[in-house]
Amino acid sequence: MSKNIYDIVGERIREERKKAGLTIARLAELAQISSSFLAYIETKGRKASLETIQKLAEALRIPIAKLFETAPGPGKDAIYAATQQFAQLIRDKTATETAGILEIAKTAAKHLRRK
Repeated sequence: MSKNIYDIVGERIREERKKAGLTIARLAELAQISSSFLAYIETKGRKASLETIQKLAEALRIPIAKLFETAPGPGKDAIYAATQQFAQLIRDKTATETAGILEIAKTAAKHLRRK
């Protein structure tokens, strides 16, 4: 299930704020919004207008587009790498071999979930 755009923007604002070493109170002050409103934006409690998102991007000194990026976050790089390795593993296999490898992977995944 995909996240809605407000969830993504809230997460990105929080990530960028932390990268910049800013507290919620300081970023809110720089963006001229209340700190409680910013906290709600970051925790998905409130929908920010484009004007507010622009103020936050300017306060963070980043392009506004950066707040809409959906690149994998921490921990997802390992999943991406594993996916690439799996693709390499089945690259030159026949359809039957690929189906067999996939079934083995499914069985292994079920077994790991039980532990």
